[in-house]
Amino acid sequence: MKLIYVAGKGGVGKSVTSSATGIWTSNLGLDTLTFSMDPAHSLSDIFDVELGSQPKNIRDHLFAYEPDLTEEAKGFFRRYKNILTALFGLFEVEVKPEDFGNMPGVSELIFMDKLNDIFVEKKYDYVVIDSAPTAMVLPLLQLPSITTGFVTRVLGMRNKWIGVLNLLESGFGDSILKEIRTMRVKAETMRNALIDPKIATITAVTIPEKAAVEETRRLIETVESHGVHVSSVVINHVMSECDCQFCQRKMTSQRSYIQGLQAQYSDKRIAILPDYGAEVKGDALQQVAQDLYGKGQIEI
Repeated sequence: MKLIYVAGKGGVGKSVTSSATGIWTSNLGLDTLTFSMDPAHSLSDIFDVELGSQPKNIRDHLFAYEPDLTEEAKGFFRRYKNILTALFGLFEVEVKPEDFGNMPGVSELIFMDKLNDIFVEKKYDYVVIDSAPTAMVLPLLQLPSITTGFVTRVLGMRNKWIGVLNLLESGFGDSILKEIRTMRVKAETMRNALIDPKIATITAVTIPEKAAVEETRRLIETVESHGVHVSSVVINHVMSECDCQFCQRKMTSQRSYIQGLQAQYSDKRIAILPDYGAEVKGDALQQVAQDLYGKGQIEI
């Protein structure tokens, strides 16, 4: 199984890129799951199909999945009930399973847990991960420490987590230790997968505008500082030639950002996608897949 992780700022076309990637690999006869890690799911709209709480076969060799964060949070709470009850109980905080998914840091844990299950099952040839906005990428790459990250967020004690875990180990029994170890094993499994270029590739998606380009640069710098190589950059919504004055100014600005990215990331594949002039969904994804992969801008 191989993982393709698609990351970037909100609104730059991550979900379209993820969906088109799934279309391309399924065209090759490879069983593919397009998996949304963004709580604000959009795969249903882009594929123009209803997606539920389980992976759905939407065409030959292609499955799509948008986990319901609220329902997944309830299941996660049940699986790790002992450790969560102990953590909140230490500070006399009562949290209901239905409210658990709304807490800071929890979505990363839940999606990591679900992705690990999919990865270990190895049912698919490819899993294309439609990530949440950039801010959530780093926690997912810091998977071995994500449990302690969750603890510190819940307790508001970022510098005292070691004492908390020691207290848990000495006072709350084998069931809690087992749950902690299970979380950490899953975290390490996914971390090891994401840093292995034979298993995982990361594609950064952006648009040729200042805010998006700067965030893409920060994303690449941060991710690669943690040992994960970003293999390609997709630049979306690039204008076609046009003679009007407004378009000429816009094209000049876009060209500057594109050239800057090409110069800075000569070690990566840089793919350029046009502004298609309409919402990309359903059958239109075939054209995006062709522009990305059929023209050789990016390789699977």
